[in-house]
Amino acid sequence: MFKKFLIFPAILIITTLAVGLLAISPSNVEWAVNYFLGQEISIKIAEKTKVSATDANLSSFMVNLNNPTACPLVQLQNIQVKWWDSRSLRAEKAIVDYACILQIPTSDEQTESQLDLTVLLASLPDMDIEIADLQFINTEEVTSPVVQQLLQSRLSTKVIYQGQRLTLEAMGNEAENNLFQLNATLVNQQLMGNLSYQPQAEQQHQLDFQTTLQHNLFDIPKQGKLNLHWQRDDLPLNKANLSLQWQDNQGELILQDIEHQQQILNVPFSVTENQLQIEKSQFYWDISALEQPMRGVVNLTLRKSSENWLPLDLDMRLSLFSSGEAGKGNIVIYGTNGTIGKEKINIPLQAHGNVKYDQSIAYVDAVFDVRGDENDLFALFKEKSTLRVNWKEPDANMNVRVPLADVIIGKYGVGGRLQAFLQGNTAQFADLDLHLDGQANQFIAGVTSLFSLRTTGIWRNGEILSSDDSNWWKWNFKGKAIVKALKSPINVNGKGAWQSDRVEIQQLQANMGQFHTSGIHVPKIDLSLKDTLRWYYEEHKLQGLLQAKIPEVRLDYGGHLLNPILDLGIDGTHIKDFNLSGNMTAGSLGPIKLFAHYRHDELVGRVYWLEQSAKVFQPLFPQKWEWEILKGTIKGQTDFDVSAERGLQMGGHFSIHQGEIAFPDGELRGIAFALPYRYVNDRVELVKNPVQVSINYLKSGVLVAENLSVKVQGYYPYTKKRPLTLSELKLNMLGGEVSVNKFALPQQKIANVQLHNIDLSQALTMAEYTQVGLTGRVNATFPFWLENANCIICHGEITKTENQDVNLKLGPELVKGLKSGGLTEGILADVVSEMNLQNLTASVNLEPNGMLKLSSNIKGYNPTKRNKNPITLNYNHQENVYELWNMINYGSTFEQNLEYDLYQKLNK
Repeated sequence: MFKKFLIFPAILIITTLAVGLLAISPSNVEWAVNYFLGQEISIKIAEKTKVSATDANLSSFMVNLNNPTACPLVQLQNIQVKWWDSRSLRAEKAIVDYACILQIPTSDEQTESQLDLTVLLASLPDMDIEIADLQFINTEEVTSPVVQQLLQSRLSTKVIYQGQRLTLEAMGNEAENNLFQLNATLVNQQLMGNLSYQPQAEQQHQLDFQTTLQHNLFDIPKQGKLNLHWQRDDLPLNKANLSLQWQDNQGELILQDIEHQQQILNVPFSVTENQLQIEKSQFYWDISALEQPMRGVVNLTLRKSSENWLPLDLDMRLSLFSSGEAGKGNIVIYGTNGTIGKEKINIPLQAHGNVKYDQSIAYVDAVFDVRGDENDLFALFKEKSTLRVNWKEPDANMNVRVPLADVIIGKYGVGGRLQAFLQGNTAQFADLDLHLDGQANQFIAGVTSLFSLRTTGIWRNGEILSSDDSNWWKWNFKGKAIVKALKSPINVNGKGAWQSDRVEIQQLQANMGQFHTSGIHVPKIDLSLKDTLRWYYEEHKLQGLLQAKIPEVRLDYGGHLLNPILDLGIDGTHIKDFNLSGNMTAGSLGPIKLFAHYRHDELVGRVYWLEQSAKVFQPLFPQKWEWEILKGTIKGQTDFDVSAERGLQMGGHFSIHQGEIAFPDGELRGIAFALPYRYVNDRVELVKNPVQVSINYLKSGVLVAENLSVKVQGYYPYTKKRPLTLSELKLNMLGGEVSVNKFALPQQKIANVQLHNIDLSQALTMAEYTQVGLTGRVNATFPFWLENANCIICHGEITKTENQDVNLKLGPELVKGLKSGGLTEGILADVVSEMNLQNLTASVNLEPNGMLKLSSNIKGYNPTKRNKNPITLNYNHQENVYELWNMINYGSTFEQNLEYDLYQKLNK
């Protein structure tokens, strides 16, 4: 190519000579010059010329290439030539056809590779040449953006040759900015000068050069010095200096990072007639994107195998050094008998060793060939080539293996069958074993610092690779692991792809095994995708739709949810930072709304359900309870937090309105409460505010109560340090009121049950006791302690209400029985057969085995006697109330069971 551009000084010489002969005739000069030029090149002179004794003016002058294809090489317009006092040539415009230049035939003959600089300069007259506007056309073949920008700029040039001193000035402008400027001087074979290049306002390049040319212009100069300085933010080295200097056959190339005052590259080299040799070239580059500086040593030999520059034989050895907590690492890349030809490159290489950084180690064992051409260079890996990485972080330890056989890595990325085997542990998973297997095509994995994104088609291995079908890796995957947070196994398989800036999972089937946590038992979970999961990592966008199906959720206390189905939409910025939203249904239960956020290995969210029939919550009652929900509504919400460190934590509230429940020996009606709670460490906490519970009607066996209200606060399951407290318990029963001010579970001190204004007749009716009639009302205080070893009710007291007598009347059969006992019993029966009790006190003790002991003192009179003499009685009674209660409750239980069966049949 350099020889082709020597046509320009030749053209200028031809132009000058031709114009000098114009006095004869333009057509005659054109004929004469073309005669000596031969058949390949010809000139064309415009007929309109003005010639005087001192100068000449031409409207145009053209140099054409005739073979192999006719085309205009250069066209000069509005030319002025002076030769009297001084020689000069000035053209307003020169148009150069770049495509035509490429057609100029070249020869590799040694005899034509000689161009004596001294002879060339001696043949030139002293003269000035200036081109005001130099234009290049048909530059589509130029692939370099920099060269294309230079050729398309507004160019001007000036050449001055005076007294064996040759000076060149060239300038290029783009818009209003100075794109580049070149100043060069050649004196006594000494070439020196500088070049500035500024493609953008914030980018600067400066090249200073000095060298001694040899007599043969095509021979390499024996000594020289180049110094390139640049400053631009878009390069890995923002501010750097590259220097090259040589003397005879020894030289050195140095790259310096000016910003950090660090030498990046030092390349000592030696050159002989047929060989370039680099020994112990060192480099050190502290790249911010890498965990540690890139350090190494290079040995390289290039040999000419013929008289021509190409092909070149290549031997090389590259050592890369690293260090980490696991020690020092070294990778050696070496090869011999590589070939760099005009059109093809083939360099067989091997790479062995490891790289260490922090606690991680990467191992490489690879055999590969570097092939292609200057525009498409790639590495083709052979059988058994493998990359292995042992990756360690505080919460992860992974082993990654990537087989490289038949994989292609080049300027435009990775191609071929691409696999990855991952094994180890992460923050979320233990015993992870995952295999990805698929095909890649010019896949760059988002690494634009190493690869280029191809925008045009290329020819490789006998076929054209389209730019539309590039930068992807499509794979199948399968694997297994243990989910740490749930201690549950999971198996996955599916299909996915990484294309351009998008990673997506197109198919997913995942099966999670059984787990038991926080009172919840799940036999398995089936996961699948309802829509493709897509992660646009450059746009920080993650989207998808996931479905989870569970055959049953069993709760430790006996409740369950049948066939829960959870549909979840995923929306976020990263696979470690996203939102979840969706619905859950379980039979007729639902939909329950869910919103959550996953970040830093923690899932935080909320579930809530709008008001719906309480009947749909029937499965939450264990079958062994035999409770039947008859009516009512429930609504609520729960906030939750799931992490491997803390497990499951929940908090929220739910409320029940007008609930009604039937059970075998009773029923509840008018249930209402609002329950705020927390669930932490397998325990329900009701600590923020007491929960107000109210029940309009309660029946259990023969016991009937109304208007029950109580405040509940504390913990469940309860302990001595974290008790469950019931306070302000009140209910209406037996015509009066029963209340407990405060009662804690487990009980650690005596609590008092207060009975106020209890109707004795209702009490006897409940007990189904007909031998004695009692009317009137009493009050009572029963101190009780459920876990006391001596007494459950300890020294309880019963007293008559004030201002109202109690009437006692013995039944006829009881009176008859007393009288049959003898004279004394007969008198007693006659006296006490009916009494108005003016004073009644009784002491009650209930032992843990159910034995009730009653000691009473009664004062009153018999209203049927005229004298109404006062009567005082001391009465003691002892009976097992558990046995008595079972006898009393039997009939009521039978009746309730019958009613409960009817409820169940009606609800089916």
